[in-house]
Amino acid sequence: MAIFLLCLMCQFSIQYKQFLNSPESEVVFKGLTRKEYRVADFADNPVILWFWRSNTGSAEADSFLKKIHLRKNFHLSAVLRWEAKEAQTDEEKMNKLNLAVHFDSTAIENFFSILSLAIKNRDLQQIKSAFALPILTDFRSQLFLISNIILILAAAVFMCGVVYVLIKTIHYLPAAAHRLGPEKGGQMLDVVKTIVLLSPIIIFRNLYLIFICYALLLIFIMDRQEKNWLRLNLIVLIIMFVLSLPVNSFISFLKEHNYNYQVYEMINYDNSLTIEPNGKNRELIAYGLKQQGNLERALSLYEELYYSGNRNLAVVNNLANIYFLYNEDARAESLYNYAILSGNRGEPYFNLGLLKLKNIEYSESSRLMEEARKRNFSSLLKEPVDIKPGNTDFYKMVFSEKLKFNGLIKFIYVVPLVIILILSFLPFKFTPPFYCATCGKPICGRCLKEVDDEILCESCFTKFKSAKRAETEEELRRAVSKSRRRLRRFILYAVNLFIPGAGLIYINRHLTGFIIMFFVILGYVPLLFPRIFVKPAGWIAIPFSPIFILIAMILALFSYIISFLIIKECDAD
Repeated sequence: MAIFLLCLMCQFSIQYKQFLNSPESEVVFKGLTRKEYRVADFADNPVILWFWRSNTGSAEADSFLKKIHLRKNFHLSAVLRWEAKEAQTDEEKMNKLNLAVHFDSTAIENFFSILSLAIKNRDLQQIKSAFALPILTDFRSQLFLISNIILILAAAVFMCGVVYVLIKTIHYLPAAAHRLGPEKGGQMLDVVKTIVLLSPIIIFRNLYLIFICYALLLIFIMDRQEKNWLRLNLIVLIIMFVLSLPVNSFISFLKEHNYNYQVYEMINYDNSLTIEPNGKNRELIAYGLKQQGNLERALSLYEELYYSGNRNLAVVNNLANIYFLYNEDARAESLYNYAILSGNRGEPYFNLGLLKLKNIEYSESSRLMEEARKRNFSSLLKEPVDIKPGNTDFYKMVFSEKLKFNGLIKFIYVVPLVIILILSFLPFKFTPPFYCATCGKPICGRCLKEVDDEILCESCFTKFKSAKRAETEEELRRAVSKSRRRLRRFILYAVNLFIPGAGLIYINRHLTGFIIMFFVILGYVPLLFPRIFVKPAGWIAIPFSPIFILIAMILALFSYIISFLIIKECDAD
């Protein structure tokens, strides 16, 4: 554990590594331990403050670190989140998380950690502070959210399909069992055949295989409306597979399995990572090298891009900034003027203003600074400002990879869905079963008894025939019908209690049932399938199950209320 944390801390910066390996670290440690120095003496030195707090857990060092403006540092933020996980009290956890936010306010882990702790403590102010974090501006956080939202939606759509198929199976299973030969044999044989048709559930115990088996059976039994809803579910599942194709590249990026993540890390995090540039990402790597202080390699790459014709605003401005730092003022001014003519961003105006200020041209510098402010740009820095690659550049980098058809969702899983969809349009269909007008039992043409244009099963026909008076027969009919309604109502409420909205599908209120069921399953999926989440490499966060428990409870509560109210209204009719 200590080695893991040390590895993260060593990625703080080159200066931190050098400090750890120098005799100065021992001198400072002894001086602070013996109180020859005060922590306040190093209030402006983040390297020593971090060194001291990592060895002693000094809260005073943490308070000084919060006041220092530092470049975004994902690795130190991860260390603080780990400390928050190990902390004993919620107050200590929150203090650690607040410092983690200071180092990297865009990390999605900080958002979930703070939100989970706030929900646990029922602290509305902490919830507001969590949602105030600018996580949506960070490319890594965007990929995390997009990937997991698509996967959760796909899982929810699939589970809706599974529930729909099972509900329709409950309705059609007795009829399918009765039509399965031999048709004659009595009620006991129908029970045996029903158990045979339930064998996929017993044998496979896999939701996907169960869905495929029963969907394949039902497309030859269901009526047109029911079949259309199954087709819609299959089409949406296929669309979700298509949408998941870019997610495969996103997952490779998040898991740090590719070259693109190293480029992103080099640009956004404080590290000494060295990457060999390729033809696609030279501009991004040049920016990263400049942030690391490797001006010579950055200058070489920017000049290569510039003279090869890649003269976009970022390349020209950032190349001019290097000339500015090398005191090649004439070349820098020429490039700044070119950048001003090429675009309408404020950075070239600001940088040229700094150059004029350096050459004691105060009036021209003031004019250029005002032009920069008109373009919504201002800075307190006394050095030229680079144009940083944006999320659009990173999306182009990720989408430049070839799509992988066998990623998280395998292509082979989609083939049976396409086959079932095609088969559903074939004109072949099993003849619909007959139903007893009194008890509702499914019967075939050989078993039915027709009395005065009324279809009866053999059991009801025998009961009514044995009645000697018309009043007795009427009482028997009412008793059988009441028993039928009681059974139907029991199944209806039991199914809806299992999944809100499923009961509405059972009574053919498909649209309302699907909408309610989709939202409640959407809340259940993260709890039922926690492994579905794609967690980026280096994921360290306080468990966020309280977030999904709260969401699931709210969705389930409203879904139960709405669905049972609709069922009650339909039952009254």
